[in-house]
Amino acid sequence: MKGVRKASIVVGAVAAFAASAQAASMPGGPYVGIVGGYQSTALDVSTALGGTTVKVDSLALTGARAGAILGWGAWGNDIYGALEVNGAMSFAEGNVRANGDKLNLESKETYGASVLFGHRVVSGALLYGRVGVQRMKATVSSGGESDNEWFNGIRAGVGGMWALSDAVAFRLEYTHAFYQSEKWEGAGSSVKLDPRENIFQAGFTVGF
Repeated sequence: MKGVRKASIVVGAVAAFAASAQAASMPGGPYVGIVGGYQSTALDVSTALGGTTVKVDSLALTGARAGAILGWGAWGNDIYGALEVNGAMSFAEGNVRANGDKLNLESKETYGASVLFGHRVVSGALLYGRVGVQRMKATVSSGGESDNEWFNGIRAGVGGMWALSDAVAFRLEYTHAFYQSEKWEGAGSSVKLDPRENIFQAGFTVGF
């Protein structure tokens, strides 16, 4: 339900901006862009830490993120579709403590590809949905040791775009990613992680 509420907030913001969108033409064809925002990665953690088995449901790793996108979009009447690849750096982190020992968890690099489908709501503005695949690297460290693991997942979300000119567009979106669980030996303990990721971000794209 929390994801539904977050998506509703983004859709509401898009609708409000759409009412005052310029009459510029939404760019089609190839484009590049930059995005930035806030990330919250929820981890179900199971680890043997300090001689004790510790289980934590929905440990939150929160922080900023920034990235770049490359895509190609096309219009068919009022319907918009695009293929897009993305890459980003995350600064989200959190920790678990037990018997004086601490397990640090960080969300690092991420990249993926997705398909966007949208509909023009007014001239110069559209609402869209996104679905695709994503890879994310997490770092676990404890007692001076560290280990990395890559997670594969599915990413989906909603957003909106507004044309600022015939080449430049602004976007705002919320996405959620579901990753497969991983268990590995490292950082001085056996660790099992089951991550889920919420991202609010905004950015600009330039068509060429």
